[in-house]
Amino acid sequence: MSDRLLQIIADSDDIDTVVDCLSELPPAHWWRLPKDEDGGRQMVYVALHPSDAQEVMDAVSDALEGRDNWRLYSLPTEASLPELDDEEEEERRARRETSNAREEIYSDVRQGTALTWDYLIMTALATIVAAIGLSSGQVPVVIGAMVIAPLLGPILAFAFGTAIGNFDLLTIALRALGAGLLVAVAAGAVLGYFLPAAEPDGTMMDFNGTLSLRTVALPLAGGAAAALMVAGGRTSGLVGVMVAAALLPPLAAFGLLLGAGNIGGALKALTTVVTNVVAINLAAQVVFIAKGVRPRRWESSNHLTSVRVSIGASAALVLLLAAALWAAGHGYIPAL
Repeated sequence: MSDRLLQIIADSDDIDTVVDCLSELPPAHWWRLPKDEDGGRQMVYVALHPSDAQEVMDAVSDALEGRDNWRLYSLPTEASLPELDDEEEEERRARRETSNAREEIYSDVRQGTALTWDYLIMTALATIVAAIGLSSGQVPVVIGAMVIAPLLGPILAFAFGTAIGNFDLLTIALRALGAGLLVAVAAGAVLGYFLPAAEPDGTMMDFNGTLSLRTVALPLAGGAAAALMVAGGRTSGLVGVMVAAALLPPLAAFGLLLGAGNIGGALKALTTVVTNVVAINLAAQVVFIAKGVRPRRWESSNHLTSVRVSIGASAALVLLLAAALWAAGHGYIPAL
């Protein structure tokens, strides 16, 4: 993970306050530029390891809260010289669990929640491609659909919003996810209604039999892996594929079965979709919290949700769905 260079710009009267927040850092790790005589502002640079960035950013944010005309930028670096020759410090960094600062993760996940025409069209196209692949038994086609599916963003944003207690982000993520799911179902249903024999190939995804607890394992693993990569700043197309593998095929199958009039199969596919969404969200929440992602201050008006309640509700829902799937697998719920 690359080092971070924090750039802090503030009025000259506030720079001493910023410097006080850096008192515990080695003097060689930060420096401030001379005062801008025209604008009356000064700039401070701080070079540190990502594992130490969050503490400094929180301290500066708290110290300057309520004041105007200041900005803090977190800039990743490609390399730094001279290389660190302190073996103890190197070992401390290597052992310490690191993740990006919450503001950096927020910036990454927030971009994936934009409810745009591109997002809706890409979701519809991914569903159509997946549906065609499922109905024709073509595995590469389904994999291609997972690559272009954009549903990862809202799910991770919802989990991250829960971890930091950001109610606004939860609302935005839920709106984007709901719109994406509706578009996907509509696209699959239209395809299933107008195309003959468009139901999923039984060799790829069979909803004529009973569901089982295996339905829960894939989304839990995919959600945890995706959250780990996003928290560490290692975002790539593979992150979306991990989540889409659990979500897109059953979602496309639900639309196909619904359009074809197979209500029993559609109900099982819908159960799978709901289970996957809840399990992915729970796994991502747990990973974010385990990685130390926390709100800056629990008392802030932006942190209106309780993490414990949210985690408990998600876990209870996953357990409830898992119990239903277990009961279905043992013949106690014939409909599933």
